Amino acid sequence: MKYVLLTGASGGLGINLSKYLLEKGYYVIMLYHTNKDGVEELHSKYPNSLVYKIDLRNDIEIDALNKYLIDNNINIDILINNAAIDHTSELINKNKETFIDVFELNTYVPYKLMDTINYKSVVNISSDNTIDNFDEVSIEYDVSKAGLNIISKIFKKKYPERIINTIAFGWLDTTMNNIPEDVKKYINFVPFNIACEEIEKLFEDQKDDIVVVRM
Repeated sequence: MKYVLLTGASGGLGINLSKYLLEKGYYVIMLYHTNKDGVEELHSKYPNSLVYKIDLRNDIEIDALNKYLIDNNINIDILINNAAIDHTSELINKNKETFIDVFELNTYVPYKLMDTINYKSVVNISSDNTIDNFDEVSIEYDVSKAGLNIISKIFKKKYPERIINTIAFGWLDTTMNNIPEDVKKYINFVPFNIACEEIEKLFEDQKDDIVVVRM
Protein backbone atom coordinates (compact mmCIF):
# COMPACT_ATOMS: atom_id res chain seq x y z
CA MET A 1 0.00 0.00 0.00
CA LYS A 2 1.37 3.40 -0.99
CA TYR A 3 1.13 6.31 1.41
CA VAL A 4 -0.03 9.70 0.13
CA LEU A 5 0.34 12.96 2.06
CA LEU A 6 -2.22 15.42 0.71
CA THR A 7 -2.45 19.08 1.67
CA GLY A 8 -5.71 20.97 1.30
CA ALA A 9 -7.62 17.69 1.55
CA SER A 10 -10.89 19.31 2.60
CA GLY A 11 -11.17 21.65 -0.40
CA GLY A 12 -12.87 21.08 -3.75
CA LEU A 13 -10.09 19.24 -5.55
CA GLY A 14 -8.70 17.89 -2.28
CA ILE A 15 -11.84 16.09 -1.13
CA ASN A 16 -12.45 14.62 -4.58
CA LEU A 17 -8.83 13.52 -4.88
CA SER A 18 -8.92 12.01 -1.39
CA LYS A 19 -11.95 9.90 -2.25
CA TYR A 20 -10.49 8.87 -5.60
CA LEU A 21 -7.21 7.72 -4.06
CA LEU A 22 -8.86 5.97 -1.13
CA GLU A 23 -11.07 4.00 -3.50
CA LYS A 24 -7.95 3.10 -5.48
CA GLY A 25 -6.40 1.56 -2.36
CA TYR A 26 -3.88 4.24 -1.44
CA TYR A 27 -3.42 5.14 2.22
CA VAL A 28 -4.21 8.85 2.31
CA ILE A 29 -3.12 11.20 5.09
CA MET A 30 -5.56 14.08 4.68
CA LEU A 31 -4.22 17.37 5.98
CA TYR A 32 -6.72 20.09 6.81
CA HIS A 33 -6.75 23.34 8.76
CA THR A 34 -10.30 24.38 9.66
CA ASN A 35 -12.92 22.48 7.65
CA LYS A 36 -12.90 18.88 8.85
CA ASP A 37 -16.40 17.65 7.94
CA GLY A 38 -15.57 16.18 4.53
CA VAL A 39 -12.33 14.50 5.59
CA GLU A 40 -13.86 13.11 8.78
CA GLU A 41 -16.68 11.57 6.72
CA LEU A 42 -14.16 9.92 4.40
CA HIS A 43 -12.12 8.71 7.36
CA SER A 44 -15.21 7.04 8.83
CA LYS A 45 -15.73 5.10 5.58
CA TYR A 46 -12.16 4.22 4.63
CA PRO A 47 -9.78 2.50 7.09
CA ASN A 48 -6.88 3.33 4.76
CA SER A 49 -6.99 6.96 5.81
CA LEU A 50 -5.77 9.37 8.45
CA VAL A 51 -7.00 12.87 9.25
CA TYR A 52 -4.40 15.34 10.49
CA LYS A 53 -5.14 18.94 11.52
CA ILE A 54 -2.33 21.38 10.77
CA ASP A 55 -1.64 25.04 10.16
CA LEU A 56 0.72 24.75 7.21
CA ARG A 57 1.82 28.36 7.65
CA ASN A 58 3.47 27.37 10.92
CA ASP A 59 6.92 25.84 10.44
CA ILE A 60 6.79 24.31 13.92
CA GLU A 61 3.65 22.39 13.00
CA ILE A 62 5.23 21.10 9.78
CA ASP A 63 8.25 19.93 11.79
CA ALA A 64 5.85 18.27 14.25
CA LEU A 65 4.11 16.52 11.33
CA ASN A 66 7.45 15.22 10.12
CA LYS A 67 8.26 13.94 13.62
CA TYR A 68 4.85 12.25 13.80
CA LEU A 69 5.51 10.44 10.53
CA ILE A 70 8.97 9.32 11.67
CA ASP A 71 7.80 8.24 15.13
CA ASN A 72 5.00 6.17 13.59
CA ASN A 73 7.22 4.65 10.88
CA ILE A 74 5.11 6.20 8.11
CA ASN A 75 7.07 6.48 4.88
CA ILE A 76 5.51 8.87 2.39
CA ASP A 77 5.49 7.58 -1.16
CA ILE A 78 3.67 10.55 -2.69
CA LEU A 79 3.44 14.16 -1.49
CA ILE A 80 0.73 16.24 -3.16
CA ASN A 81 0.97 19.99 -2.60
CA ASN A 82 -2.62 21.03 -3.23
CA ALA A 83 -3.45 23.59 -0.51
CA ALA A 84 -3.81 27.09 -1.94
CA ILE A 85 -5.64 30.38 -1.62
CA ASP A 86 -6.18 33.36 -3.88
CA HIS A 87 -7.09 37.01 -3.52
CA THR A 88 -9.13 38.56 -6.30
CA SER A 89 -9.38 42.32 -6.76
CA GLU A 90 -8.63 45.00 -9.28
CA LEU A 91 -4.96 45.76 -9.82
CA ILE A 92 -5.21 49.11 -8.04
CA ASN A 93 -6.40 47.38 -4.85
CA LYS A 94 -3.43 45.02 -4.50
CA ASN A 95 -1.01 45.51 -1.62
CA LYS A 96 1.92 43.91 0.16
CA GLU A 97 -0.31 41.96 2.53
CA THR A 98 -2.31 40.28 -0.24
CA PHE A 99 0.87 39.19 -2.02
CA ILE A 100 2.55 37.87 1.13
CA ASP A 101 -0.58 36.06 2.31
CA VAL A 102 -1.01 34.15 -0.95
CA PHE A 103 2.72 33.54 -1.50
CA GLU A 104 3.17 32.06 1.97
CA LEU A 105 0.69 29.22 1.48
CA ASN A 106 0.96 28.66 -2.26
CA THR A 107 4.73 28.86 -2.66
CA TYR A 108 6.62 28.75 0.62
CA VAL A 109 4.62 25.92 2.21
CA PRO A 110 5.22 23.48 -0.69
CA TYR A 111 8.92 24.35 -0.50
CA LYS A 112 8.98 23.75 3.26
CA LEU A 113 7.21 20.39 2.91
CA MET A 114 9.46 19.27 0.05
CA ASP A 115 12.50 20.28 2.09
CA THR A 116 11.29 18.62 5.31
CA ILE A 117 9.27 15.49 4.51
CA ASN A 118 10.94 12.34 3.17
CA TYR A 119 9.08 11.24 0.05
CA LYS A 120 9.65 9.35 -3.21
CA SER A 121 7.37 11.36 -5.50
CA VAL A 122 5.74 14.78 -5.41
CA VAL A 123 2.99 16.38 -7.46
CA ASN A 124 2.65 20.15 -7.19
CA ILE A 125 -0.73 21.53 -8.18
CA SER A 126 -0.27 24.65 -10.29
CA SER A 127 -2.42 26.62 -12.72
CA ASP A 128 -2.52 27.33 -16.43
CA ASN A 129 -2.61 30.98 -15.35
CA THR A 130 1.17 30.61 -15.12
CA ILE A 131 1.41 29.54 -18.76
CA ASP A 132 -0.65 31.95 -20.85
CA ASN A 133 -3.89 32.92 -19.08
CA PHE A 134 -2.77 35.98 -17.15
CA ASP A 135 -5.37 38.06 -15.32
CA GLU A 136 -4.85 41.13 -13.18
CA VAL A 137 -7.49 40.14 -10.62
CA SER A 138 -5.55 36.97 -9.70
CA ILE A 139 -2.02 38.32 -9.99
CA GLU A 140 -1.00 37.16 -6.49
CA TYR A 141 -2.21 33.62 -7.19
CA ASP A 142 -0.59 33.53 -10.63
CA VAL A 143 2.77 34.77 -9.35
CA SER A 144 2.68 32.34 -6.41
CA LYS A 145 2.00 29.38 -8.72
CA ALA A 146 4.72 30.50 -11.13
CA GLY A 147 7.05 30.39 -8.14
CA LEU A 148 5.86 26.86 -7.40
CA ASN A 149 6.70 25.86 -10.97
CA ILE A 150 10.26 27.07 -10.43
CA ILE A 151 10.55 25.27 -7.08
CA SER A 152 9.61 22.04 -8.83
CA LYS A 153 12.32 22.53 -11.44
CA ILE A 154 14.98 23.32 -8.82
CA PHE A 155 14.10 20.30 -6.69
CA LYS A 156 14.09 18.12 -9.80
CA LYS A 157 17.69 19.19 -10.49
CA LYS A 158 18.72 18.85 -6.85
CA TYR A 159 17.13 15.42 -6.29
CA PRO A 160 17.19 13.50 -9.60
CA GLU A 161 16.39 10.26 -7.76
CA ARG A 162 12.95 11.62 -6.83
CA ILE A 163 9.95 11.94 -9.11
CA ILE A 164 8.94 15.61 -9.06
CA ASN A 165 6.13 16.88 -11.27
CA THR A 166 3.92 19.92 -11.66
CA ILE A 167 0.42 19.87 -13.11
CA ALA A 168 -1.24 23.10 -14.25
CA PHE A 169 -5.01 22.94 -14.41
CA GLY A 170 -7.45 25.13 -16.25
CA TRP A 171 -10.73 25.96 -14.53
CA LEU A 172 -11.69 23.68 -11.64
CA ASP A 173 -15.12 24.15 -10.11
CA THR A 174 -14.02 24.99 -6.57
CA THR A 175 -15.20 27.58 -4.05
CA MET A 176 -11.95 29.46 -4.63
CA ASN A 177 -13.35 30.70 -7.94
CA ASN A 178 -16.31 32.48 -6.36
CA ILE A 179 -18.16 32.34 -9.68
CA PRO A 180 -21.94 32.90 -9.85
CA GLU A 181 -23.89 29.79 -10.84
CA ASP A 182 -25.39 31.47 -13.91
CA VAL A 183 -21.88 32.18 -15.22
CA LYS A 184 -20.50 28.69 -14.58
CA LYS A 185 -22.50 27.20 -17.45
CA TYR A 186 -20.31 29.12 -19.90
CA ILE A 187 -17.03 27.80 -18.45
CA ASN A 188 -15.34 24.58 -19.56
CA PHE A 189 -14.35 23.20 -16.17
CA VAL A 190 -11.92 20.31 -15.89
CA PRO A 191 -14.02 17.52 -14.35
CA PHE A 192 -12.69 16.34 -11.00
CA ASN A 193 -12.48 12.73 -12.16
CA ILE A 194 -10.24 13.78 -15.05
CA ALA A 195 -8.12 15.93 -12.74
CA CYS A 196 -7.66 13.01 -10.32
CA GLU A 197 -6.69 10.62 -13.11
CA GLU A 198 -4.14 13.06 -14.50
CA ILE A 199 -2.60 13.57 -11.05
CA GLU A 200 -2.29 9.82 -10.45
CA LYS A 201 -0.49 9.39 -13.77
CA LEU A 202 2.34 11.52 -12.42
CA PHE A 203 3.04 9.35 -9.37
CA GLU A 204 5.42 7.09 -11.26
CA ASP A 205 6.29 9.11 -14.37
CA GLN A 206 8.86 11.91 -14.41
CA LYS A 207 7.81 14.61 -16.87
CA ASP A 208 10.30 17.02 -18.37
CA ASP A 209 7.98 19.99 -18.18
CA ILE A 210 4.74 21.19 -16.61
CA VAL A 211 1.72 19.08 -17.51
CA VAL A 212 -1.16 21.33 -18.58
CA VAL A 213 -4.73 20.02 -18.30
CA ARG A 214 -7.57 22.02 -19.84
CA MET A 215 -10.95 21.29 -21.34
